[in-house]
Amino acid sequence: MQEQSFAYEIVNQEVHILRCYGISGRIIIPETLEGLPVTELSAYTFAEEIEEEPENKSGLSCICGTALEELYLPSTIQKLGRYLFYNCIYFVKLSFYSNISFIGAGAFTGCERLVYLEMHQREGISCLREILQDLKQAVLVTCLSSCILKEKQLIWCLVYPEFFEEAVENTPARIISTQTHGMGIQYRNAFHNTQVVFSEYDKLFEIGRYHIDLKNVIEMVTARLHYPYALEKDARENYAIWLQKHLKEATEYFLEQEKLEELKWMAEEFVETREEFDILLQSANKKADTEALSQLMSILHRRFSKRKKSFTL
Repeated sequence: MQEQSFAYEIVNQEVHILRCYGISGRIIIPETLEGLPVTELSAYTFAEEIEEEPENKSGLSCICGTALEELYLPSTIQKLGRYLFYNCIYFVKLSFYSNISFIGAGAFTGCERLVYLEMHQREGISCLREILQDLKQAVLVTCLSSCILKEKQLIWCLVYPEFFEEAVENTPARIISTQTHGMGIQYRNAFHNTQVVFSEYDKLFEIGRYHIDLKNVIEMVTARLHYPYALEKDARENYAIWLQKHLKEATEYFLEQEKLEELKWMAEEFVETREEFDILLQSANKKADTEALSQLMSILHRRFSKRKKSFTL
């Protein structure tokens, strides 16, 4: 059974996607159609309403509006049209290549649940900052290598906290200005020439840890320590000290969110003493999470098992 189909037009030997159809909210855009590269998602492609609806010959449902959940773009995509994801309120994950050269106005309007960005790194100008500035909610960004000859590897993982904008009216002058609140905008400005400046990002933690939601701080700290790309010694120590002081809260959060990979990383690589390990065990036991307990006990026996005494005669 056909799982997805596309309505498109061919312009100058390039394919522009107009609509996507499928059996689920997970759409994978192909690199080529009819032997030609897919380079553009046209305006309103995933919006509920479009000015001129193309003919759907597939018999599949149109994946637009509330139906879109995940989208995976190929390296050939260069342009995202205006209001592309307008009011896609259940859109949660976007996978893309960093070399997208144009993003139309309002492309991410209404995408309030888009919290996972998976970026495949390419050399040159990156579109990451432009996307992040359109997303006011907290966002987790994972960056993967995109070398064709090598298996894709996770290079770094960063959390960008939320921010919000407020319209303020200056009554005497009858002027409305926009004020931005929250540490999220400062993190989104830790870029230079479209590239992340990791030292600036990490320095913000000195203030950010007091002004960011605890769950976002937990994810931020864990991500930087787990994937310490360009992480300087002082920043590493600051993150580690914070996590050691909040092991219980971090464990409870990862158990609640069923993020066992993060919990396993803390057990395998972060905690250094049996006392620290017991904090993880106690939290898993309190929640009666049998899967987490089983994995923790296996790690416990491997890391902290008592060695039998040996005697030499």
